[in-house]
Amino acid sequence: MKRILYITICALAITPVSLLAQNETDALRYSQTTFGGTARFMAMGGAFCAVGGDPSTLAFNPAGIAVFAKSQFTFTPGFSFQNTSSTYNGMLSTGQMAGMNVQNLAWISTWKNRHDDAMWKGLNFGIAYNRTNNFNSNITIQGNSNNSTYLDQVVNDANGTYYGNLDVFETSPAYQVGLIYPNSSDSSHYGNIVRPYLGNANYVMQQKSISTNGSMGETDISFGANYNNKLYLGATIGIPDIRYTENVQYTETPTYKDTTNGLQSYNYNTSLTTTGGGINFKVGAIYRITDWLRIGAAIHSPTFFSLTDDYSTNMSATYGPSNNPAPAGTYTSNGNESSFNYTLITPMRVMGGLAFIIHHQGILSVDYEYMDYSTASLNSSDYTFSGANQAIAQNYMAASNIRVGAEWVLFPFSIRAGYAMYGNPYSSIAGNNVVTSNFSGGFGIRIKQYAIDLAYVLTQYKANYYLYNGSNAASNQTSISNVALTFTANL
Repeated sequence: MKRILYITICALAITPVSLLAQNETDALRYSQTTFGGTARFMAMGGAFCAVGGDPSTLAFNPAGIAVFAKSQFTFTPGFSFQNTSSTYNGMLSTGQMAGMNVQNLAWISTWKNRHDDAMWKGLNFGIAYNRTNNFNSNITIQGNSNNSTYLDQVVNDANGTYYGNLDVFETSPAYQVGLIYPNSSDSSHYGNIVRPYLGNANYVMQQKSISTNGSMGETDISFGANYNNKLYLGATIGIPDIRYTENVQYTETPTYKDTTNGLQSYNYNTSLTTTGGGINFKVGAIYRITDWLRIGAAIHSPTFFSLTDDYSTNMSATYGPSNNPAPAGTYTSNGNESSFNYTLITPMRVMGGLAFIIHHQGILSVDYEYMDYSTASLNSSDYTFSGANQAIAQNYMAASNIRVGAEWVLFPFSIRAGYAMYGNPYSSIAGNNVVTSNFSGGFGIRIKQYAIDLAYVLTQYKANYYLYNGSNAASNQTSISNVALTFTANL
């Protein structure tokens, strides 16, 4: 479920604007001061549905490409730092990760109609790579528990199955290293060696480390047309790519003395790599109502992904001296490895926006976006996903996203600020409420046809995390800092 959420919630972190006012002199003055690439888009909270004139809008509202008056090249490197504080059963832990990346690389080519009386003023083409999601994170959760153990979940998964048919990824390895055992009266039902000791002062120290890496990006090929400097139309073919890796290590260490089996600790490790690509389509429009107000709208088709999961597990248990005749030592089961192909269809997206031009020197823009996460679906030719798709429909719901951005130009400098709120995608059944807030700001400087722009985005959210079925919730508070620097050449 978490992987599906990563794929479907794609953060748009990208670029700027060149709004044409009705007065040609003022329009030229403003457009000469307002290009800045992805850093500008990020600094203004991504509120660009009615703005345009930025390579990032190829993945957002394709009509933005029609606003360009000149060809443009942009390159944006970035840096991110993630910090997550986790509180589990009263114990606080922290996890951190930092990394560099390429946020954007784009080329925009413009063609102007030389006939002054022509209604269609120009046709533009663009190709851009935009990073839409960053999966790099490190989370550590730990705490004591005297009423629950991960082995309770393993027993529940194993019950009703004889040893020879146990799951090769989890329940069979647990059996092989001695953590679960069949009941004497019914060998298809099981017990675990931790459960009899739990209670009162008998605890197990539980620790889980989740390390994820990778990113999701999209190559966008766009065309746009300008009709009479009033209506801007655009369309994009998006080709997303994804690489996601997750390594999870779960450990339980008894704080009591296990005289029966001599258990000192056990570990369960999983490794997942997801790779693949897909395709989607976007169409959009921007309309200039007056020289100070314009509206925009865009529709994104579902993204059709073809994905491959490579998954492996291993489990080990360490025993000391005990009443059990089995010798002390560490026992290991490598579980199994598998590769699995499937398709994922993400929800469609609908968005609209307003942009206000203030004295031909500033912009205030507001965007609204709607997305129904419950419509995502999985499919495979050799596996039935009916249960997973039913869980998606029950545990996810529609969410609304709001973005606000502002810019003020003091030539050759520009200052920007923005805010974005991404709504909770979980239904009440899922028992979680995750609202993500982005606070952003930045500035830029333009010298002739070149510009350098800097943006800072602070992302914050809270989410509950369950170490296993039946555990208490760990409260995670995550803060992510993103810095982007865009180099732009207007040609």
